[in-house]
Amino acid sequence: MSVEKRQKEQEKTSMVVEGFLFANEAEAAQARKEAEGVKYVKEKAQMDDPEMVLRIYNKMIQQRLFDTAVGYSYLKDLQEYLQSIPFIRKEDIFPIPVQHPQVEESLRKAKRAPAPKPKTQTVVKNVDYRRRYRIVRWIAFILAVCVVAMFAITATTNNTTVLNYENQLINKYEAWEERLDQRQEAIETKEKELGIMPE
Repeated sequence: MSVEKRQKEQEKTSMVVEGFLFANEAEAAQARKEAEGVKYVKEKAQMDDPEMVLRIYNKMIQQRLFDTAVGYSYLKDLQEYLQSIPFIRKEDIFPIPVQHPQVEESLRKAKRAPAPKPKTQTVVKNVDYRRRYRIVRWIAFILAVCVVAMFAITATTNNTTVLNYENQLINKYEAWEERLDQRQEAIETKEKELGIMPE
């Protein structure tokens, strides 16, 4: 017997659990786990009390504890035992929900995979980024020149603007005050000449 053949035989025997041959190691490991669970239930539960067996059986069905043939065969044994008890109603015995791991996995993959998008023709154009860059650069240059021109106009104009409004008002009132002071002096000198005394 060749080495490869022996390895294949060993792999097969490692995937046999409770007389069932599983397709892969993951399923075999799950079956081993279920076999341990079955053993635990047999040891701990009071299997001579049919009502207790019914409660345990229905609870295992509700919790979906078994996914492999090992667990299903145990559930089937319990189901047949319960059906043979005359005072247990058949409606109280839950049916065994069967799931196949490979089918379940393929369904999960199908749900996860995005739906194929309808094929549409997309036209890819060659975009000339150099040309766009030049255009944007010229626009930026023109805007910069406009900003500089606005500041130059504001700095050189004599018109009152928001920026120099206060200074313009102060200068205007100072000029008025100076003219008033000059008139006051002129009036006082004239009064002295004329000999008019201010009251």
